[in-house]
Amino acid sequence: MMLNITEGKIHRAEKVVIYGSEGIGKTTIAAQFPNPLFIDTEGGTAQLDVRRIDRPKSWEELLGIIKEVAANPDICKTLVLDTADWAERLAVDKVCADYHIKSIEGANYGKGYVYLADEFNELLRAFDKVIDSGTNVVITAHAKMRKFEQPDEQGAYDRWEMKLSKQVAPLVKEWCDMLLFINYKTYVVMVYNKT
Repeated sequence: MMLNITEGKIHRAEKVVIYGSEGIGKTTIAAQFPNPLFIDTEGGTAQLDVRRIDRPKSWEELLGIIKEVAANPDICKTLVLDTADWAERLAVDKVCADYHIKSIEGANYGKGYVYLADEFNELLRAFDKVIDSGTNVVITAHAKMRKFEQPDEQGAYDRWEMKLSKQVAPLVKEWCDMLLFINYKTYVVMVYNKT
């Protein structure tokens, strides 16, 4: 058996995830990528001069849009999913409909979240086809504070996490080439009173 060894950089489209608190500019940054086309799941592009696809009303419609872009790479140079957490809501609705449950928590033994992760894996595989066609993919997501405890340390602290379920967030993080977090810069001003 012969090993096919390559060396150097492999040029391909980028897989980028941008997350941060609401209103910080995730969509505005995504709009700076080459020739972007937005899948606006939350309606957040209204004030931006960008090309967008009407808000998908179902998970199947969202997957269909992504597959259409993969099949027609001349549509755009960057496909933007704005935002992953609103897309996750569509996936939750699909899982609930498929398994006849009222909420994702309604499936026995936490299986609703397993089904949700399976659906999101399908989305990421569809995005991989977009990447294979030479089109960049940017996913934006909201962030929220979550309590975090390290197993070998005492105490807990808050840290920013993607506003996705605990099963979906790691999938998105592992999928991307660049995981970018945006936060406000905090300044502390000391005022001394001279009396």
